[in-house]
Amino acid sequence: TGEILAMVGGRDYGSSQYNRAAHARRQPGSAFKPVVALAALARPDRLASMDRSGGESEFASTGLLPERRDEGQPLYTLASVLADEPFQIETPVGLWEPANYDRRFSGPVTLREALERSLNVPFARLGVEMGPENIVSTAREMGIESPLNPYPSLALGASEVSPLELTRAFGVLASGGFRPELKSVFTDPTKGEQVYRPAETYLVTSALRGAVERGTGRGIRDRGFHGDVAAKSGTTNDYRDGWFVGYTPSIVVGVWVGFDHGKRLELPGAGVALPIFSDFMKAAVGSDGRTGPWGGRGFNYPSGLEMVDVDPTTGLRGGWGCRGEPELFLRGTAPDESCGGFRWGDEIELDSRTMRLLLERGGDEVSRAIRRIIRGEGRE
Repeated sequence: TGEILAMVGGRDYGSSQYNRAAHARRQPGSAFKPVVALAALARPDRLASMDRSGGESEFASTGLLPERRDEGQPLYTLASVLADEPFQIETPVGLWEPANYDRRFSGPVTLREALERSLNVPFARLGVEMGPENIVSTAREMGIESPLNPYPSLALGASEVSPLELTRAFGVLASGGFRPELKSVFTDPTKGEQVYRPAETYLVTSALRGAVERGTGRGIRDRGFHGDVAAKSGTTNDYRDGWFVGYTPSIVVGVWVGFDHGKRLELPGAGVALPIFSDFMKAAVGSDGRTGPWGGRGFNYPSGLEMVDVDPTTGLRGGWGCRGEPELFLRGTAPDESCGGFRWGDEIELDSRTMRLLLERGGDEVSRAIRRIIRGEGRE
């Protein structure tokens, strides 16, 4: 609804009345990556940024841009494979060579894995491929109003935003694409604008839920919070800012930790901001996410999505000869091509031996399809 339920602007109001939550602008680091992910996963007609930016970015010529799907289809899915390997790019401020937090590389990774593990290099490539102007447009639609420099480093959170702005942006994800007007006094709860479809924002939510279970947000579980939550940490290169922002369907919480004079924290956002976030969430929604004042049942699965088994090493449909793992797609955007070498929906003739092998090794989706054919279902 956009209602501001609580806001803490500093440690001691008596010594400083400056409201850092609303007015301090600091680099969000990796906490900005969900904005980039939404820009990549949303359908182009929702971005509307190609028209406003006046064309492609001068940085968007890496040769890595995926082949455009049908008109109106997103260029990326959660299964899109990104290269986590060294790369450099010239910018107006010099040569830029992004690195991951641990200074290691993982090779090909899916967009989901890159977000869950907060890998910098794949997201830097993603930002370059899309063009920084598209990221700026998405940030604006999510309610971020601070100046954003359209440079490649924007994808890694190099432009400054306020904690309130970033929390509002995460609220668009929590509300299924609705951007409410912020309010500290109760007014019209429906005032705002639907800027993204629920299915589009849920793709990002799904990956951020994964970040809590398998990625940089898993420390929440160690601190005793076991509710359904989507969240992302953020840390600047010099450890001057630590962030942790997350949400349930009923509440969005943003935490920033830092010093006014820029002293180093010496710990990442998951070390300094996550504990505050976790303690607050246990009080707000209960340790199980259901019993506190703002507790609830968890996230709803919106319409417009489909689950398809894909091979995470190629981003293609799983099938005979390669493993498949379930992944979410906007309906109609799953890959047609199988990692086994055929296109989904093509008619093929199989001898009895090949049929047996497919049933044994082709994965659940292939097996179900073959068994339907054997039973005579779906025949013309």
